[in-house]
Amino acid sequence: MIPAADRPPAESSTAEVRRTSVREILQSGTDPDEALEFYRGVYDGHDMAFAPSSSPFGFRYRATGDGRLSLRTSSVSAARSGFLAPERQYLLAWSVEGGIVVDDDVLLRAGVPVMYPAGRPFHVSAPAGTKHLVHFDADFLEAVAVVGTDAAPVPLAFPVTVSAERLAPLQAVLREVARPLLDVAVVDADRAALDLRLAEAVLGAFRSDADRRGTAAPAGTVERAKAFMYAHFDRTIAATDIAAAAEVSVRTLQEGFQRREGSTPMAYLRDLRLEKARLGLQLADPRETSVATVAHSCGFRHMGRFSGSYFSMYGEYPGDTLRGRRRLIAAADIVG
Repeated sequence: MIPAADRPPAESSTAEVRRTSVREILQSGTDPDEALEFYRGVYDGHDMAFAPSSSPFGFRYRATGDGRLSLRTSSVSAARSGFLAPERQYLLAWSVEGGIVVDDDVLLRAGVPVMYPAGRPFHVSAPAGTKHLVHFDADFLEAVAVVGTDAAPVPLAFPVTVSAERLAPLQAVLREVARPLLDVAVVDADRAALDLRLAEAVLGAFRSDADRRGTAAPAGTVERAKAFMYAHFDRTIAATDIAAAAEVSVRTLQEGFQRREGSTPMAYLRDLRLEKARLGLQLADPRETSVATVAHSCGFRHMGRFSGSYFSMYGEYPGDTLRGRRRLIAAADIVG
């Protein structure tokens, strides 16, 4: 398992270290308001709060990884609670001390991994202490789930807890891959192999046998359309192109999306592109790229429409997301 700090350090520092495609982010401090703002940003959280404590407050957060997954450790000296809604991520978590409660229902035992609910906000309350997490990019984990099948990647549903027998292989893999995944010098094919191994271990532990059998079934109309959009979202495509890829008429395609998604194919494509653009802006180095570059790489050709749609979905403009990265890099330059 990932080694844990006994308690957060008292000093305050922010740094970001780049090694090829791997990023390491460190954040620590003694200001509860600063910590709340930071954790709200990480988990798109709301109604978050720290419980009053007579002890000095401190927090420390470390994240190391690439665009596919990252290993993270969070230590806080006070009890905390709030609603979390991380966007397009799957979160594997375990607590050093135990005692974390999810949705006022599931109590985490010390050292036992769980999968946080995905695709919806969920409530977490935790005592003071240290928590370890693995953040999986949703597109990556969903793609791994259908490797070797004809099915298109779709959102995954996991139970929060599974039996100790199912967890044992996953825990063994975690012990083996944690150290190299925390090494920023491990990059490219070596890191990709580790990412894939951990993703497969999580799927093996938390997916039901019925889910695994289901992925081998032939892809339906909507699944074929989604697969085409995932593969070509960066290009200019029309509803007729999507329908042709799904081997149906445009009308049949639209009816299928309305039934399954409550949306239209083009609206689904727009939202997919926005998700890809947000991830790109969050990972981009603003000294080397621009909002327009990221938008064009995700299939957007009209910057005004892109900016308006982005704001409607995320409550901030694309430049705000990229400027958030610029602040981190500026802080790193000062610290360095």
